[in-house]
Amino acid sequence: MEDSLTEIPEKKNTAEELCDRLLLAPQDTGAMWELAILLENSGDLPGAIYLYQRALRVDPYRVAFLTELGRLWRELGDVERARSWFNRALSIEPDNADAAAALKSLDRAGGLTPAYIRTLFDQYAERFDTDLIGTLKYQAPALVAALLARSGVAEGSADLLDLGCGTGLSGAALKPFARVMDGVDLSPGMVAKARARGIYNALAVGEAEAFLVGNGKSWDVVAAVDMLNYIGDLGPIFRAAAARLKPDGLFAGTVEKRVEGGQALSEKRRYRHGADHLRAALDAAGLAQVELSEAVLRQEGGVPVVGLTFAARR
Repeated sequence: MEDSLTEIPEKKNTAEELCDRLLLAPQDTGAMWELAILLENSGDLPGAIYLYQRALRVDPYRVAFLTELGRLWRELGDVERARSWFNRALSIEPDNADAAAALKSLDRAGGLTPAYIRTLFDQYAERFDTDLIGTLKYQAPALVAALLARSGVAEGSADLLDLGCGTGLSGAALKPFARVMDGVDLSPGMVAKARARGIYNALAVGEAEAFLVGNGKSWDVVAAVDMLNYIGDLGPIFRAAAARLKPDGLFAGTVEKRVEGGQALSEKRRYRHGADHLRAALDAAGLAQVELSEAVLRQEGGVPVVGLTFAARR
């Protein structure tokens, strides 16, 4: 069965033209396909997924739509959803080599992808503050602020980097300690919210480790408040953070605690880390532990989420 992206017309339509086509012909799967590609190229993976699912309501046996859905979910890091779409494609066309190869590749897939995290938080940006403060009783920023004070960081003294700054909730808590405060986050939607607070001297959109590695600046304090939950092995990012600390600089943050030790992805699609893994990552980065404490980071379904707060010096 011939079914490929070469069926898309040579003419490049704009998103507005394709939306107009769909208003006039709501079952035009070709327009849905073209628009899905445009949305994916612009970073809107959920929008692309919606269009392929809409196209399947018109043509439920179109293998190309099924494999595209599998590919997008794989890119977002949801292996089980990806598997279900590839399996469905193979149930229709058992000898489809692309779907078979993609299904096999899932055995090597692991962890959360930057695309998944960016999409998750872009979608969450509008209600992030309300949910965390009102519903989840979010304590992580206040805990890290208290940790900085106990570690001897004087108010208004530090060049500070808020790593994974989100909407700036963490920055608001850390601002009293900062002479200059910078922030970075993977989600453009979150960074836009942080920028609106007017508390950062500089903000960047980017993956945390890549930002640290590619940046020539150094800070007195690097804070990672509630963002290490989306990283499995802490070793690489701890080494990158240590390299950007000034002499005697402080690295501080939080993780969700894994009682069994080590690190693992939970059913909530966040990583949990044991104290042993945390200490090993600090040691490997050449950081000397100042404090490691257990604390309740927030509530989830009425149940306390227990974490670890840590501070270490270069």
